[in-house]
Amino acid sequence: MKRCPQCNKSYPDAERFCADDGTALISAGGAATTRVEDIPGARRGVEQPEQRIECPVCGGKAEPGEIICNFCGARLDSSATPTPEPFRPSPSTSQPLSTQRPMGTARVDEHTFPDERPVGEELGGERRGWLGIIGYVAAALVALIGGAWLALHLTKGSHAPVAQASPATAPTPAAIAAAPQVTLASTIPTQVSGPAAAAPERNRDAIEKVFDTNRAALLDAYTHVLDTDSTAHDGMLVYVSIDSGGKVTASSIKTSTTPNPSLDAEVLNSIANWDFGPSSGPAEVELPIIFAHAGAEAAGTESALSTKLAALSPSEPPEYAMSAPSPTAAPTPAEVAAVPPPPPPPPAPPVTEAAPSRPRHRRTRLASRPPTPTLLERVQDRLRSDPRTRRAKAYTNGGVVTLYGTVFDDRARRLAVNNVRALSGVTDVIDNLKTNTAEWQQEQDAITRQLQNAGLTGVTVKVIGKDAFLDGQVNNDLDRERAVTIAEGAAPVKVRTNLIRVAPGSVFGF
Repeated sequence: MKRCPQCNKSYPDAERFCADDGTALISAGGAATTRVEDIPGARRGVEQPEQRIECPVCGGKAEPGEIICNFCGARLDSSATPTPEPFRPSPSTSQPLSTQRPMGTARVDEHTFPDERPVGEELGGERRGWLGIIGYVAAALVALIGGAWLALHLTKGSHAPVAQASPATAPTPAAIAAAPQVTLASTIPTQVSGPAAAAPERNRDAIEKVFDTNRAALLDAYTHVLDTDSTAHDGMLVYVSIDSGGKVTASSIKTSTTPNPSLDAEVLNSIANWDFGPSSGPAEVELPIIFAHAGAEAAGTESALSTKLAALSPSEPPEYAMSAPSPTAAPTPAEVAAVPPPPPPPPAPPVTEAAPSRPRHRRTRLASRPPTPTLLERVQDRLRSDPRTRRAKAYTNGGVVTLYGTVFDDRARRLAVNNVRALSGVTDVIDNLKTNTAEWQQEQDAITRQLQNAGLTGVTVKVIGKDAFLDGQVNNDLDRERAVTIAEGAAPVKVRTNLIRVAPGSVFGF
């Protein structure tokens, strides 16, 4: 049996080194503290056998010529010549194996390989890595806080720029020309007649200045008409009678290019409130007013008004007239003095005795007859009596009745004309009525044109009131949705029902 002189562990005779610490085994009867220096002949220059190679990692002993350690697999440095060193036993068995040297072995220098570090150095490197990360984070936080403080310090005394509204974009000449316009005709002069026609307060410049002052009210009346008919335009010759105080006593529309009773009434109501200023006497003014929403349209309307005025007869009655009730003037003191006093009452007859008279029966007075209705009242009552013509309106000029407003269809339109024409006192009926069906047909035609221009020739539309109903066939879902967008953009309608079918075309396109 053999034993390890370091740990006294027993091994068979065939073993040469200790499996725990790599110490050379000795026979069981040898001394445990035998050192190399105590070997006979070691100090007397006796030739010793070749020294074994010590592993620089685990301290294990390897035979001369070996390259790899049998215990840890590390590479052995065979070029280093080991130097004998006395064996110093470890004070405790718990000391790491790498710090223990077996008895009888020489000390070799410890080598550190690129991929291996001592345990203490590895722990220290890991500790230094964590400390470095913490240091970097702390430095970043300090830099961030410092930058924020610097930014606040720099902006503390500065004032934020005051937001200024950008100047409004001036309208372009094209936009101004396309807006609704109310102007005096440029080729038809404004006429002033009457006793005060030569006064400076009634010359053409003064009259046109009053027109410019009140132009906004006329434009507002024209805008109301455009809400129901976006294509409305008119040129009219307005007659205005002015008293010496500058108030309007009467006004009328002698003729117009497109008779529109609602616009005529609003224009005359607005003119009735104009103030021309006091003058030496009354005067009469003729104003040629143009209502249009484009320069070319205004020129065409003015030309049509000139043509109509050339054919106007002086005795022709006005199309629309309105009279302002003049206030009753208070009598002057001279007029009161000129009025003769009332005659004195006759003397009372002498009282004589007479026979008692018979009692008289009181006579009941008959109720006064209602006033005879005017022609306009009879026309309005006749229109309101039938539900189909209830929305129609009228005004009269002598025996001529002008009908305007809206009814449902042409049948109701003819009914209104025939019912008014049958009244006594009516000499003529001017039909300016509009129908809902005609307006619907116009919107339907406009939508159809837009659909055809977009290539959707297979789509049909029906307009009833503010609702549109689509039908037909398209090639894909995109065209089906596009038809809805085109219909609602071409007219003021809402697509209520979309019955368009999607049928993809063939690969040959037909």
